[in-house]
Amino acid sequence: MKLNHIILIIAILICNSSCDEGRIYPDDAVHAEEGGAAHFSGFVTGTDSWSSGYTLALAGFADGNEYALISKNIDAYVSDGRCDMTLSGIPGDVNTIELCAIDRLRRRVATFLTANYNPQAGTLQIDTEAVDISMSAAIQTEIFNTTCAQCHGATGHAAAGLDLLAGNSLGNLISVPSRKMPGIDRVCPGKSGESELYLILSTNISSDWNYDHSVEVVRQEKLDLIRNWIDNLND
Repeated sequence: MKLNHIILIIAILICNSSCDEGRIYPDDAVHAEEGGAAHFSGFVTGTDSWSSGYTLALAGFADGNEYALISKNIDAYVSDGRCDMTLSGIPGDVNTIELCAIDRLRRRVATFLTANYNPQAGTLQIDTEAVDISMSAAIQTEIFNTTCAQCHGATGHAAAGLDLLAGNSLGNLISVPSRKMPGIDRVCPGKSGESELYLILSTNISSDWNYDHSVEVVRQEKLDLIRNWIDNLND
């Protein structure tokens, strides 16, 4: 009789052990990844032009916040120039999804594409045929177009003979002698400290000209972008 009891106890213990290894959980204990999603597909160029310290990403931003609430590096998703990727787990307070460059703090440095985001509308699809996301394109869109071109080409007049409109700016800057600062170039590749562009924006060296250019680009991340762009240029 005692032997039968022992066998029964052993059988119960084995059964309990087996059930513990293969537990069946209630449905509500399994959760899908929270947040919405955005899918980007298109051709990109200039990904290899960026210096260290920057990340090209698909990122989500809230209104009034320059820091990405969520981001995903695009590098692993670019093949033969085509990028195909999904950003998932997007927080509900994100308002825009951007193809952009961010710094180490995930602060927005340059935006190449942007789309309004509505978490209730399902997965956001962002498609483009081709977009230049090079460091030079970032300088053009974030600095020349918004700040400099008003006096340098936009009105048909280029102050100091310097046209900074898209398509003209690089040829008028890189390795071109300065008209105002003899002995240095407007942009000397690899040497921001010897480049007129960086010097007049980062110091008040042009204060005795007709205009002090240092008042134009006051945000440090933009000045860093110019400096890093120049230092990353090759002759």
